Amino acid sequence: MKYPEWAPSILVERHKSRLDSKSPERKFKTRDPDAIVAEAAQKHEGMNEESIENYRRYLYRTSLGFLPDEEGTALLGKLISDPRMRDAWKALAKRIDKDIEYFNYFNVCEGGISLWRGDLKQTAAERKAFYQEIHDTAGKLIYLMYKSDKFDFYSINALIDKETVKGLLETLHADSDYFEDEDENLDYAHFCLSDVTPRIQEVLTDIANKAMQYSKEEPAVRKPNSENADIHYFVRMLSGYLKNRYGQPLHEVVAATTEVVFDRQNIDSDYVRKLVG
Repeated sequence: MKYPEWAPSILVERHKSRLDSKSPERKFKTRDPDAIVAEAAQKHEGMNEESIENYRRYLYRTSLGFLPDEEGTALLGKLISDPRMRDAWKALAKRIDKDIEYFNYFNVCEGGISLWRGDLKQTAAERKAFYQEIHDTAGKLIYLMYKSDKFDFYSINALIDKETVKGLLETLHADSDYFEDEDENLDYAHFCLSDVTPRIQEVLTDIANKAMQYSKEEPAVRKPNSENADIHYFVRMLSGYLKNRYGQPLHEVVAATTEVVFDRQNIDSDYVRKLVG
């Protein structure tokens, strides 16, 4: 591949590295959530379509914004070779202090795609009802547990085994010599954890409170099922990043990047400005 002179050199090197099968970076390939879901569906034939889709969204949401390796590499290649990115990179170069910021920009572009795939795509009303249900369910579970004497002394701490405690102590370099016997040390450390481990009722209360907080937030896209919803999400995320990082939304940069990422020809700064306000 021939790289243009205006492409950020650090991203060019990253692209070359990702294409090189012998590069150390190739050892840390990001797996494709769709492939993982397909494997899971084969192993667990009872998974219905809703469960499969929920798992797929979960994997994209928890991928830290990274796309599957091959897709991410292809996206990077487009962003450092498409002529429409020339002025965009020049505009960013005037504001970038450290080369790491080029990586950050690319990562935001990846996230604008992968996180939308993991989004529940709810309207404001659907979002409110969804988190209200979580709030109510958590509250009902708290109520039921308080009614039953069987859960009076239920503790999350009981789910932490000795090997986990041992590993924690080793990590913290806090092996105690208080007792001569190692098992007694572990039992004592396990007992001490109960003082810092929250009660299940506290966990559920926190979940309920957070659910109410999330129910009041506006969704990223007001019409998540519209034809260009993925583009709207991408534009708002990228604009938000630029405004937060450089104090300006840089509409022209966002427009050019969006055109390249989505292979479109009709996205300009006015289009971006209308979306982000």
